[in-house]
Amino acid sequence: MADPRPAHVHRVRVRPVDCDRQGVVHASRYPVFFEAAMVETLRSLLGSYRELEKHGIDFVMAETSIRYLSPARFDDLLRITVRVRTLGTTTLTVGFDADVDRTAVATGWNRYVSFGTPELRSTPIPEDFRRLFQPRRPVKR
Repeated sequence: MADPRPAHVHRVRVRPVDCDRQGVVHASRYPVFFEAAMVETLRSLLGSYRELEKHGIDFVMAETSIRYLSPARFDDLLRITVRVRTLGTTTLTVGFDADVDRTAVATGWNRYVSFGTPELRSTPIPEDFRRLFQPRRPVKR
């Protein structure tokens, strides 16, 4: 069954700086691509990342995992699908699936902890934001 949570798709064109000497996207670039996809997902849900800041919270990376499946190369258009995997009281785990022309190139996830600012300690994700990350229920017709 497909994941019912909202998905965001982020696209990025591979640049020469993203590649190793063999012209393949270097493993170190995927965390950068995934971070950009996460920021754009939050922008699509909130209007701006600053909405988090206005409510005195920030998401801090706690853990990451990436599995490399197939090479992407210079000038490829990466399509990164972003989905909420789990939503805890203070944590949010986001999954990423990257493909080029429907060929999977990488998959991974990041676990973020909601931190209060300026006290810089773990804090519950506010209910307004939790609703944005919750699974959407299908509409009955």
